[in-house]
Amino acid sequence: MRKNILAILFLTAVSMLSAQNVSCDFQQTKFIKASGKTFHSEGKLKLNSSSQTLEMNYTKPAGDYFIIEGKTIKVNIKGKKSVVDTEKNAAMRAQRNTLMNCITGDFKQAAADNNADFTVSEKSSSKVVTLKARKTAAKGYSKIVITYRKSDNLPTELVLEEFNGTTTTYSMTNITEK
Repeated sequence: MRKNILAILFLTAVSMLSAQNVSCDFQQTKFIKASGKTFHSEGKLKLNSSSQTLEMNYTKPAGDYFIIEGKTIKVNIKGKKSVVDTEKNAAMRAQRNTLMNCITGDFKQAAADNNADFTVSEKSSSKVVTLKARKTAAKGYSKIVITYRKSDNLPTELVLEEFNGTTTTYSMTNITEK
C-alpha cells in the first residue's frame, strides 16, 4: 500500500515537471441529458503549466476558443466573446482549477476541490483515475474520469460528468512535449 502511494506521488511529481509545454489535437463530445443532444467539436490544445496557460483553439467550429491565462478565462463560442476573472466568479474558478489540475496530473487537488474521492487503476499502457463526488451539489462534477499514459503521465482522455447529467469527453491525440 505504501509503495503504491509513493509511486502515485512520484508519477504526479514527474507529470508536473515534464508537462511544462504540451500540445495535442483534441476531440470533444458533449452530451446534454436534458435535450438528448450530442455535440462534436475538435481543435488544438496547448498547455504551458509554468505560465498557467491552457489554450483550446477549435478548428470545428472554426474560430471558437477556450483559453485559461492565469486567473482569467477567455471564451469565444459562436462569435460570442467573453473574458471572466475567476477570482470573482466561483463557478468559472472551479472549472478552471478542475481542467488545469486534471490535465497537469494533479488529480488529488481536483478531487479535493470537487469534494470527491478518487481511485486509481492501471492498465497495460495507461492509468485511469476516477473521481466521484461525495454528495450531490447544484453545480459541478459528479464524476471525473482521467486516463493518463503511463509512459509520461499525460492525459489521453478526460470525461467530466456534471450533476445535471451533461457529460463532456475530451480525447487527446498526437501529444507532444517540449
